[in-house]
Amino acid sequence: MDKRSQPKFLCRLVTVALALTLLASNVHGVARVEPSKFLFTLEPGERITDAIKVTNTQATAAEYTAVIYDWTLDDEGRLVTSPAGKRADTLAGLIKFNPRRFKLEPGQSQYVRFTLTAPKDGDWLERRGIIFFEESRPPEVNAVGSTVVIQVGATVYLSFTETVNSFRAYGLKIQTGAEGPPALLLDLANEGQAHIRYQVTYRITGENGGLLEENACGEQLILPVSRRLVSFPFTNTLPTGDYQIEVKISFSGTNQILSRVVPFSIP
Repeated sequence: MDKRSQPKFLCRLVTVALALTLLASNVHGVARVEPSKFLFTLEPGERITDAIKVTNTQATAAEYTAVIYDWTLDDEGRLVTSPAGKRADTLAGLIKFNPRRFKLEPGQSQYVRFTLTAPKDGDWLERRGIIFFEESRPPEVNAVGSTVVIQVGATVYLSFTETVNSFRAYGLKIQTGAEGPPALLLDLANEGQAHIRYQVTYRITGENGGLLEENACGEQLILPVSRRLVSFPFTNTLPTGDYQIEVKISFSGTNQILSRVVPFSIP
């Protein structure tokens, strides 16, 4: 069974998936990392090996070091990294690289193999990390400054066959008022042990049933034990009247769909 899947959607909201896509792109022409995301599910004690292709896209030779970091999101959905081993969901101790350090000439590529080993027992909380390929650049001659570390990375998620998934939608409403256009508000929670990737689509119809607007958000991400209020502003300006909105939430990797129809009015 293939235990890895690739990202399929771009995020409309600013989420970690978008942030890490940017990190995995060319950073000032220093390197390219492919692929940018790995998803694995292992049985207790199981081991798996995969590889990342690193390409030097700059005009000079560079030396890279593979380093694993922990990460999470702050209350604004921004990426926060820390040294591996600081968090309960760390990949520290479960991942090994070969090679860890290597040098590339301009245009040259290197496949870096990494091996993940699932624990045989214990807490089955999903583990996650960013594999950064770091390049250290000393200050220019006769320039005042310190060494700059450039990081280009790929994310790795490791869940287990015993990992529990749980998603809940606590509420749905339409926000109207003088401040900005009307928007769909969703109160969503991940009460499980693994991250959840989901997509939201909606359709707005008038009193006569005619379709006035439909829209879809790209893949979104919510981390374990997290609750988020997410907003989707309407694309069109709706006149005063009565409407209804049909909202569907689908989940990547499953056939499950949450669906709800809600009436609302624009005063």
